[in-house]
Amino acid sequence: MKRLVVIGNGLAGIQFLERLLSMKSSRFEITIIGKEPAYKRYLLSRILQQDVAVEKAELEDEDWYKQRGIRLIENETAVMIDPLSRHVKTDRGRKIAYDTLVLATGANPHVLPVKGAGKNGVMTFRSMKDCKTLMDASKCYRKAAVLGAGVLGLETAMGLVQQGIDTTVVHHQPNVMNRQLDRLASEMLQEDLEKLGVKFALCKRTKEINGDSCAQSLTFSDGTFLEADLVVMAVGVKSNVELAKKSGLEVHRGILVDDYMQTSDPSIYAIGECAEHRDVTYGVIDPILDQAEHLAGTIAGCPKPYRGSIPSTTLNISGISLFSAGQVLETEDTRTYQWIDPIRHVYKKIVTLHGHVIGAILYGDTSEAVTIAKLVSRLAPVSDIPSNQLFPEERKRKTNLTLVPRSDQVSRTAQS
Repeated sequence: MKRLVVIGNGLAGIQFLERLLSMKSSRFEITIIGKEPAYKRYLLSRILQQDVAVEKAELEDEDWYKQRGIRLIENETAVMIDPLSRHVKTDRGRKIAYDTLVLATGANPHVLPVKGAGKNGVMTFRSMKDCKTLMDASKCYRKAAVLGAGVLGLETAMGLVQQGIDTTVVHHQPNVMNRQLDRLASEMLQEDLEKLGVKFALCKRTKEINGDSCAQSLTFSDGTFLEADLVVMAVGVKSNVELAKKSGLEVHRGILVDDYMQTSDPSIYAIGECAEHRDVTYGVIDPILDQAEHLAGTIAGCPKPYRGSIPSTTLNISGISLFSAGQVLETEDTRTYQWIDPIRHVYKKIVTLHGHVIGAILYGDTSEAVTIAKLVSRLAPVSDIPSNQLFPEERKRKTNLTLVPRSDQVSRTAQS
């Protein structure tokens, strides 16, 4: 029986094993190594916002591993891989031999290299421990600054606001979620978040975190200040590649893998946030599940090449409906179909290229998100767009809709 070892007890590693075992592949002696208990990291911001109980984040309990014959090595960290003798060494001196090794080591939060980043009251939001610290933040802090206006930053800010903490999101760009939204959707989102109590300091770069041993305020590069005794950095993650790098595997931003998730060592594979496939690393759920499925097929002996994923984005904030997928910004070659209802704060946008759907934004009404995600993922022809469902007012108020040609796009707009 071949020895299969998985380093990483998070979503990627667990989902890979789930899919492998569902393929009735019983020819492996499986060991999984994890420094943390398994939990659903993507639920942390919802826990902070008190939308989900902590218990809901539990991924699998000990019985799950026992019932499947998986050996779980918990609260240990893999510190060395010896590709020649094919074994892994942990921080407790344990050696685990493998025939096939899967790296699912995830990512680490990025910390901005600003003066004062090591002061008390400055933290990241990545782990369950971080989440529990922030859940008690109102007992210790009055004013918070969340650095980063991406999904995590906005969800974190909302959680702090709900605790009664005066919270400002600081972002170096003029628009929030600028990687997933266009300017109009970003402005609508910002307006709705401001109504919920979130403040914004946009076009600001943090130069220094002031205070003696504890954070007291931020100084921006333009010389302005913001009072804050809690600073949460939500500025992205970096693939956890140190173990792979020490082991001699090819590494760029992530661990380099081919279309079968294989690294530069034929006996070692990588999936999830630590993996770099075709120059892309992914930090959202759907691509990680895709990779887990493809790797399970490869290990089980029925390989299918992984061609990459088109990630989609949602925002887990009560009262906010948002969906984004694919390329959402126009170029000279794209054509765009838009529908806007400024009264209900609804915005729908489809971006096409050479007659095929390549991206979409839904704001205020995401009832067609599943359908649109499928259109984007398969680069569907424009004729497949369900206009009667996506643009309901076109059916009800045809006289109020116009098709406005522009030099770089076609805009379908509801006239108010």
